[in-house]
Amino acid sequence: MGTASVDEDDADSAPASEVRSRAGGRAFAYQPALDGLRGLAVIAVLLFHGQVRWMRGGYVGVSVFFTLSGFLITSLLIGEHDRTGRVDAPAFYARRARRLLPASAVCLLAVSAVAAVGGFDGVVHLRRDLVAAALQVFNWAKLAGGSSYADLFSQANGRVNPLDHYWSLAIEEQFYWLWPVTFAGLAALARKRRASIVSVVAVPTVLFVVAAPVIARVWGPDAAYWATPARVGEILTGAVAAALVADGRVPRWARTVAPLCLAAIALACWRFPSGSGPAYQGWLPLLSIVTAVLLLGLQADGPLRGLLSWRPLVLAGVVSYGLYLYHWPIFALLDEGRVGFGGAGLLVVRLGATAVAATASYFVLERPVRRARWGPIQTLVPALGLSAVLVLVAVLLPSTAGPALATGDANPDAAITVGPVEPLRLAGGRADVPPDGAPPPAVLAAPLPSRPVRILVLGDSTAEATGNGLSEWAAGHPKLAQVTVAAAPGCGLVLDGVRVFPEGEVTIPPSCRGYATEEIPAKVTDLRPDVVVLMTSWETANRRWPGGPVEGPLDADYRHRIERDVGAVTRAAVGAGAPRVVLVREPLANPYWNPVHSPQEEPARHQVLHDAMARLARADPAHVRLADVTGWLDGVGLATDHATRPDGVHWSPPAALRLAADYLGPLLVNQALT
Repeated sequence: MGTASVDEDDADSAPASEVRSRAGGRAFAYQPALDGLRGLAVIAVLLFHGQVRWMRGGYVGVSVFFTLSGFLITSLLIGEHDRTGRVDAPAFYARRARRLLPASAVCLLAVSAVAAVGGFDGVVHLRRDLVAAALQVFNWAKLAGGSSYADLFSQANGRVNPLDHYWSLAIEEQFYWLWPVTFAGLAALARKRRASIVSVVAVPTVLFVVAAPVIARVWGPDAAYWATPARVGEILTGAVAAALVADGRVPRWARTVAPLCLAAIALACWRFPSGSGPAYQGWLPLLSIVTAVLLLGLQADGPLRGLLSWRPLVLAGVVSYGLYLYHWPIFALLDEGRVGFGGAGLLVVRLGATAVAATASYFVLERPVRRARWGPIQTLVPALGLSAVLVLVAVLLPSTAGPALATGDANPDAAITVGPVEPLRLAGGRADVPPDGAPPPAVLAAPLPSRPVRILVLGDSTAEATGNGLSEWAAGHPKLAQVTVAAAPGCGLVLDGVRVFPEGEVTIPPSCRGYATEEIPAKVTDLRPDVVVLMTSWETANRRWPGGPVEGPLDADYRHRIERDVGAVTRAAVGAGAPRVVLVREPLANPYWNPVHSPQEEPARHQVLHDAMARLARADPAHVRLADVTGWLDGVGLATDHATRPDGVHWSPPAALRLAADYLGPLLVNQALT
């Protein structure tokens, strides 16, 4: 989300200062309604980040801020150029530094301090992101790192990154560095050709608006959302609106349609999906035209202008920079696991803490610094020094990535060998297998087979982490087992549909259907395992199929799909030649360490999946068995241990190896031999 922080202080004059325009000496004065619009925009973003269901498109507030920022900044530049015939770029940069840097530096230092005492353990690349935020290139760092804005609420490898909102601040700051010089050139061109400032500003605006969907198509949805060239058109539409106001060319119909424009923005906040749709297809610059028309309509007195001048909205707009700047680190720190409750109560706590931080920052830090009469050198030299300090602090910060997760590549030394397969038989004694469903002992004995037991692990990322522990165990016991992990992270066994979370919908990759219906039996046929392990946890999330309502595992139709599709994959593995399929009862996520809190983690939902597995085992006891990993965790007292599952879901490498050595590995060998 952008800063859109221009107000009376940016003109280096008293409140409600006037910037003289070229329209017959008419003045552009401070307008409370613009602060009110700014307040609405930041409220939309805060509700969106608070995962309010009916504000799933609240990120549209970012676009509103971009356009409003372009409008206000360009209005000031036009006024300065009309008065002096030039643009004082150093003075402009100094004003921007006084406006933006102090609070941003406090935020980055606070995040560093909290991270240093372990408050953000599990956040990967935090040092890199602190440097990128300090250098105003955060959006490019995220794109280069392969992150997606759609992953904001669904990170699996640690807590939510407390700096993820800096992407929009970086875009605006990059614009601020270039726009004064660019505007001065455009103004000189307009004077030379006796053209209006509107026409010369409109040319780059149209180019960037048209470029956004092209960028989306060529470089993908994340570039459309995060790349500066894809978003700068939204800022420039505000610049065109400013030029129209300065030239006295505000159309009369703008006041009439302004309420419709505000309604269209509200509708977009309500209806746009959080992880797909127009925002990721390059169409937000077109929506910014709606915002620009709204800004034009607010130049005339009327009911809407009076509504947006409502004192509480104006106050929210005045401190909107702090609200935006501090809210995301506070939201990331005050999650459901730490506060002890979720829902509306958690949102109130988060918003209250954010309001206190923003208000204190505004009155104690931001306003005094903004009103200081420091010249460009007095401002910019300390600003560069402060930025260098922020980078140094980030570099010296201890790693916050936390314990590694057992996801990634399995040990190749343990992989199933391809070639003739001898019959499997006992080479020594025989160990008993614990009854299905009973809490297993901490350690099981594994009999010595005549050759290594061939184990194939299939499923999602939880299967991958579990399988990698088995792979490391097998590498240390080459006469006991061989393990190949052929998991598909992100794919469950229930086919098709769209996963529905509190923050929005996530489309299931089409490749997941092929994995469940084709790749799994093909792997069994090719590798000829003695035991196939199936593990998945995605079946507990809400889902919507085309033409139907949102359903959860507690709904009859969804329960039927779970039993049907999990059963189909199990039977396909048996039909492809697997002598034994072991269905793993996955553990619940640890709510303290898992940053994603959704109905997916309700125990009753997992029980539906476990019951379906139990029925499959009873229906075909010769081929299908269960592994109660949940019972093992509880039995050894590791269910809530952070070192066991650092992100609340996936095993750390030591925990995955312990699970394999103490329970799952011997159990699978037993299953293959009994």
